[in-house]
Amino acid sequence: MKITFETPKEIVIVKELKKTFEEVTIEEVTDNAERKVVRAFTRELGQLVLWEGEAYDAIGQWTDADVQARVLELLN
Repeated sequence: MKITFETPKEIVIVKELKKTFEEVTIEEVTDNAERKVVRAFTRELGQLVLWEGEAYDAIGQWTDADVQARVLELLN
């Protein structure tokens, strides 16, 4: 039996996993100018995309302080 929705439905299949951290360790930051993306690789969370596309162009020459501020922005 198939049940067809009138409009597509977004359904959560995998329960979200929450953890509490006091800190995040950035092991590496990569800047790929060709793809316009800056990524931070963390020990606790894996990969985070910091800036991409237009945001990449807007940030210009980023600093460690910019990385720290962006990670805090993404995780808050």
